[in-house]
Amino acid sequence: MNNMKTTDFLDEFIDALRKQLEDDEKRWGDTWLYRTRMGQELRTREKYNDYFDQFFMTNVPVPWLKIVGNAFICWIREQHPEIWKD
Repeated sequence: MNNMKTTDFLDEFIDALRKQLEDDEKRWGDTWLYRTRMGQELRTREKYNDYFDQFFMTNVPVPWLKIVGNAFICWIREQHPEIWKD
């Protein structure tokens, strides 16, 4: 147990994240491409707050993969600013 690393779970996590992103794409399509950077940052913060409000108020589990999905979009924007004009 002492030799366990977070990277030991990376393949499992990537598989779960890929599934979440595929499900999100079915639901939302490419709408993430049309938000401004500020719009995406605000959306991410609002969703994060909503998830924790639901957790604290009604004990709904925090959807960590959805949080990572939003963070991933923000990361893509930082790594590839040439995609967006804002």
